Amino acid sequence: MHPQPLSIAIQRLIVRSHGDQTDEDKVKAAVVPVKTALEAIESLTVGHPYLLGHELTIANFYLIPVFTYLSQTPEYEATIARTSKLRTWCNEVSQLPNVNKFCA
Repeated sequence: MHPQPLSIAIQRLIVRSHGDQTDEDKVKAAVVPVKTALEAIESLTVGHPYLLGHELTIANFYLIPVFTYLSQTPEYEATIARTSKLRTWCNEVSQLPNVNKFCA
């Protein structure tokens, strides 16, 4: 995946937690590539309740932290607006006991 979701999270969450200013240009520059990447992932999503079917795969484990951080930013709604399957997936996996334990 393109590193842009992490760029948004780093600017919004980590930079601010260190008392520095968010680089708004970096955040703005990342929004469109994130939308594009999420829409591409959405087009590959065939499963329910997980990305590729009824079992957790490496794809799920890769994206769980990305969505966990991205969901804590103001850009989350804008970036996920056209990806209803990913929104549903994110809501469902965030309720898994281990995900909740490690990502809360």
